Amino acid sequence: MAPLLTARLAFDPGGIPYSETYGDVYHSSGGGPEQARHVFLAGNGLPERWRGRNGFTVVETGFGLGHNFLATCAALLEDALAPRLHYVSVEKHPFEKRDLATALARYPDLPLASDLLARWPLPLPGFHRLHLARGRVTLTLLFGDAQDLLPQLEASADGFYLDGFSPDKNPEMWSPAIAKELARLAAPGATLATWTVAGAVRAALGEAGFAVAKRPGFGPKREMLAGTFQGPPKAAAAPRERHAAVVGAGIAGTSCAERLAARGWEVTLIERRSAPAQEASGNPVGLLRPPLHLEDTALARLSRAALGYAFRHFAGLEGEARALPWKESGVLRLARDKRQMERFEQAAAAFPAEFARCVDAAEAARIAGRAVRGPGVWLASSGWVSPPELCAGQVQSDRIRRVFSSEALRLVASGSEWRIEGKQGTLAQAPHVIVAAAGNANALLPHAPLPLTPVRGQISFAPRSGRLDVPVGGDGFVAPTDAGFVLGATFQLDDPEPSPRAADHAANLARAESLLPGFAEGLDPTRLAGRVAFRATTPDRLPIYGELPWRPGVHAALGLGANGLLWAPLCAEWLASRLEGEPWPIERELAEAIGAGRFAATRI
Repeated sequence: MAPLLTARLAFDPGGIPYSETYGDVYHSSGGGPEQARHVFLAGNGLPERWRGRNGFTVVETGFGLGHNFLATCAALLEDALAPRLHYVSVEKHPFEKRDLATALARYPDLPLASDLLARWPLPLPGFHRLHLARGRVTLTLLFGDAQDLLPQLEASADGFYLDGFSPDKNPEMWSPAIAKELARLAAPGATLATWTVAGAVRAALGEAGFAVAKRPGFGPKREMLAGTFQGPPKAAAAPRERHAAVVGAGIAGTSCAERLAARGWEVTLIERRSAPAQEASGNPVGLLRPPLHLEDTALARLSRAALGYAFRHFAGLEGEARALPWKESGVLRLARDKRQMERFEQAAAAFPAEFARCVDAAEAARIAGRAVRGPGVWLASSGWVSPPELCAGQVQSDRIRRVFSSEALRLVASGSEWRIEGKQGTLAQAPHVIVAAAGNANALLPHAPLPLTPVRGQISFAPRSGRLDVPVGGDGFVAPTDAGFVLGATFQLDDPEPSPRAADHAANLARAESLLPGFAEGLDPTRLAGRVAFRATTPDRLPIYGELPWRPGVHAALGLGANGLLWAPLCAEWLASRLEGEPWPIERELAEAIGAGRFAATRI
């Protein structure tokens, strides 16, 4: 992974924020919010154009200091007729939080500035999704080069804010290739606005299908551009029936149900047990920790994006007065040997220290609060959550009808809908079905089996004895809780035994002892309690999400393996965004990598 080069906050002699990299200012001398209102909002006919719509999507080139975004949010929150706003912005050199806070302190009256700062992501390449204003505003930040990331974006833009640095200092941002990507993203009648009237910009936009015209500019700029997309319209999307049935109330199913209900969908949640999280999602604590790979694989990129989104999602659930045990505590991962430590050092070099930082044995012991086996990597932005309480918290919406103690046995096509049948008869009928119960997924889809392999995992509960300040992982893990320690976990294929075994407790204790010397002293594996869960894995270790090409209207949320807590919130957000016709929170390549269609050739 090529690390991002963050922006450094500097000012020109007149006190205007200035980019030393591009030799240009971030906004006119008239002020950032004022320029945003004149050039970008008025240039796109806002707020008038968004009134009467269910949603409005803005795509911006150049997030900068966020003035355009915050000014747009201010107008939205003042407008009683405003819809939900989806704001997508690409930024090659994002500011770090401390510099962004310093710059925005000049504008204390901008609403949502503090919320933006509270949710501001680490400077990591890729897509970052943030929800603000109780879900009325969704911000999707694309950190990286616009030439690489705009082709990865799926969205239907109603308005464009073109706000890169000057075309003569940053020509790539204004290239014909970028203009063609904007045309690909344009909804019928989409508008655009920008402060520049450079001839090359007008030509590129015109060739891409935008009719542009000059208008009076702002501040020292005598003129600006505004335009409308004149190209061939996209095929009209079919009307969406906003009702779905979800089978399975573990982390995958409850995440999908919550994300759809948050958009106003009616959801029927079907679960064969009497409560959520009774199977693979029932462990009392689960760690969220991304893998560290030297190669920037799809698994690494998905995990990186999912980590930040998961903790922002947990905070949002708490913001609705729900108690949810979780903590961005950090996770200490210890190296197995010198060779693995060298790989950690190479991988961590690409990340900011807040994400991954290598530590020697002495610092690792200080972080853990006790002796450890050696050096490792400190994942400061990782942490833990209680899966059962997360699942329970995600199904509290009045829009989620819970049908528990009812096992789904068959999916039957019924016109444009699907009927879900169980022993009691019809459990639900809906145009969309999300299968999130790995244990009976292939029974529900007998003519379209998916390559899901069950893996037995046993965890052990040990009494509190000695100090441990943070979760520690490596070959296995040890996590401190109020009740004691959770340690594990075994990984056993072709093993259907549902009850805990003393031999597996002994294996978990051995792994804990290898991480934390002295941990297992005085602990008898035959006297430990524990829990067994069966997780479903896939051949490529990636989850399966999205519509089944051979079953229109049937969607998968399966195969999360040991990464369910990490992946489920973001993957559910993507699935809900796709069903709702909203901008996607992940790259197109990642969507293809987790899509159910990748296994189409193997089905019967």
